[in-house]
Amino acid sequence: MEFRLANVGDAAAVLAIYRPYVEKTAITFEYDVPTVADFAERIEKISADFPYIVALENGKILAYAYASRYRERKAYDWVVELSIYVDETCQHKGIGRILYQKLLTALSKLNYQRAYACITYPNEQSVKFHTALGFHWIGVFEKSGYKFDNWYGISWMDIALQKTDEVQAIRSVKELTADEISQLLN
Repeated sequence: MEFRLANVGDAAAVLAIYRPYVEKTAITFEYDVPTVADFAERIEKISADFPYIVALENGKILAYAYASRYRERKAYDWVVELSIYVDETCQHKGIGRILYQKLLTALSKLNYQRAYACITYPNEQSVKFHTALGFHWIGVFEKSGYKFDNWYGISWMDIALQKTDEVQAIRSVKELTADEISQLLN
């Protein structure tokens, strides 16, 4: 298994993983599958500041995870929201766990304080996954999204990324050296 930062050239492969989540599940509240160009733009925008990591095996992307801005106000700068998607043929093999751990480590090194996971509710599998990684339950917003003729809530979980509440300046992923990136991902 290899891990690296995503680039816009990964858009088609990453979108192929995401497509079934849009078409078959309420895990994402998107109704329409984005275009490859839209996905490339998302990768470019997110990876300008945040880690966007892909997991590969034999050159094929099997999963991806990234952090993004939680809210726009300045006071939220030390908090991120996470996303992870694993190819539907590769689930329950531990890829997601390893990928998420690398993402959390990278975020800690970039001086973020907390990470939030927003999970479609109900989704017991995702709650168990996050709990096993040390996330704590925050709560549920009932009937937040309507998809496939059903209402779904969103549950929130969080994890502390630092051992102290003392804040340090946030570093952009672009500020990392090639050696620092290699250490985080390998």
